[in-house]
This record gives sequence, C-alpha cells and structure tokens, in this order.
Amino acid sequence: MIYPPEREDRAMVLSGQEIKAKGIVKGDVSKGWRPSTYDATVGCIIKEGVEIEGGTYRLPPRGIVWVVSAETFSLPDDVTGLATLMTRWTHEGVLALNVGIVDPGWRGPLSAALVNFGNSDFPIKTGEPFFRLLFHPHVASGSNAVEKESDQYKKETLVRSRLFSSTFLNMESLASEVSDKVLQMPRWALRLTIWGLILAMLAIFAPIAYGVWTDFAGSRAELEQLEKRIADLEAGLGAAESTTLGTTPEDVQDVDRAAPAPDATSGPSG
Repeated sequence: MIYPPEREDRAMVLSGQEIKAKGIVKGDVSKGWRPSTYDATVGCIIKEGVEIEGGTYRLPPRGIVWVVSAETFSLPDDVTGLATLMTRWTHEGVLALNVGIVDPGWRGPLSAALVNFGNSDFPIKTGEPFFRLLFHPHVASGSNAVEKESDQYKKETLVRSRLFSSTFLNMESLASEVSDKVLQMPRWALRLTIWGLILAMLAIFAPIAYGVWTDFAGSRAELEQLEKRIADLEAGLGAAESTTLGTTPEDVQDVDRAAPAPDATSGPSG
C-alpha cells in the first residue's frame, strides 16, 4: 500500500507506549495495557434502568445487560479508536450489540449492550476487562470535541437500557403479538382458514380411506372364490374315490337291502 508523502512515516496502529504518550486513556489500570491495545474494564453493570449492586451479575441465556467502562477516553482529532468485545467473552456466547468506532474528539467512557447467546449463565464482574481498543492515527480531521462526564454518561445509559427488553427476542411478547394478530382476523377469513384446514385433511386422508376400502372389498371377493374352489375340489375328490372302488352310493344301498337278515333262533353250530 502506498501512502501520500506526508504519511509515509505514519504508523497504522498506535503502540501501547504511543497511546500512553498521547494521554488517550484516563483512569487506566496496569493489567489493561497490551503492546498495541488497551483493555477497558467493567465499571458498572446496568439492567433495565437499574445499576446492579455488588459488582457481580450472572447474565442468563438470552439476557441483555449494559456495561459501562471504568476508564474514560480522550481521543485527539487525529486518532480514531476501534472497540471490540474480548475474545473470551465471544467464545462463551456473549456478543455486544454496539461495538465499533470511537470517533476523533470523543472524551468520555464507553459502553455496550451485551447479549448472552450461550446456553448457560455468564458471570460479569466489575474490574474485569471486557473491551479491547486499538487506535489508528491519521491526518487531523478537525472534529469538534464531544465530552461526556462519567456520571452524565451513566445516567444516559440508564435511560437507554429501559428501552431494551430483559431478554433478546422476548418470547412472551412475541407469542402475545402473534395470538393478537390471529384473533384480530376478520370472521370470514377465520372461517375460510378453518375450511381450508378441513379440506386439506380430507385431501390427505380420503385417498387412504378409499384404498383401504377397495383392498377389503377385493379380499372378500377373492375369499368367496377360494371357498367355491375348495367345495368344487371336495366334490371332485368324492366322485373320484367312488369310481376307484367300482361302486356308487346307489350300489352300496342295493347290497345292503339284498343281504339276508341273521336268524335270531339258531344257535352256534356244534
């Protein structure tokens, strides 16, 4: 990348020593300094217009909370800052809704609305790092200074936090809105919807019922044919047996009539 002659010796990012020399961070702590960035620490925690007491808060899944930095920042008109949430926080499912650019001329704390997209509580403590900031030098922008005292900035953040729900995508409110929309439908539209559901169910189950009925009717006809065939086979087998013995049922009856009856008076021969 080629820079204009007046910028050839200008670094793209200020080092930690340069940040200190320019006096950009006010109220800094030693653990916040890194070779080319500064880690802002949690100053206060705000939820729905109320500052959390005790210095610790467990952010539940889908919960939203505001965090204000303990430090203040004073950017000259030739420096722009970039704030990003700490990598450890994002790895555990916490994201910031309003991170980004810190304009030249800004003088005051920084804040962010945090959302827990994880499936477990995330502990937040005052004094721990949450923002990582790097600073880009550039030619003077001529920006006017915008200054916010810490107390004033905190009050404004308290007001902003009341505009947010306690959870991301408030499910109770969303369900209520959906049900209200459904109940507010015109009566004819509601009836049309019900009839549409009924026709849809008929379209699904009518072919199934017809197929079951036709299968049952076909099976019954086949059963009747099978019974008739069995009766025919039994009649044929009876005729075949009579032919094989050389007699007919009528012959058997004639023999029985011609046989003499036994003499009841005669005894056994001597």
